[in-house]
Amino acid sequence: MDLLLSIGFWLVATLHGGGLIAFAILMAARGMVHDGRSENVVRVLRAWGPGHGLSLGALIFFGALQFFLAHDGFTWPVVEDADRLTAAAHIVFLVYWASSFHLEIWTLQPSRTHDDGTKVTDRTAYETCATRATAQQWVNVLLFVLAGGLLVAAGAA
Repeated sequence: MDLLLSIGFWLVATLHGGGLIAFAILMAARGMVHDGRSENVVRVLRAWGPGHGLSLGALIFFGALQFFLAHDGFTWPVVEDADRLTAAAHIVFLVYWASSFHLEIWTLQPSRTHDDGTKVTDRTAYETCATRATAQQWVNVLLFVLAGGLLVAAGAA
């Protein structure tokens, strides 16, 4: 059972983290698309929203179930170094989770308001939104990688 949960966890972690990193790179390079219209990249990012959310939900499910089974419940003793690193990873992941929702719901909202799917109505506001979304996407990448790094360090401690 533990092996299956571990495989599931790493599969969805790869799917979720891979999409997260790929879109951070694509958003940073959005002006380099073949026709120079950054809305093509932003539209694909928005379209990936359900995939991002479902993979995040699956990641939380697999991680929580593994943690619950390994610790016979949801307790976070902070006696050992590994316990402290795990608790820190969970806190960082919680911040990432909140930031991820913020990006999807609020940061990207102006891109929905100024893009009817065929044309951008206010280019300046749209590009300002895309720049903010790119910055927050990179913050999310750093938080995700930090949480993963802390978990790996906890396993090595």
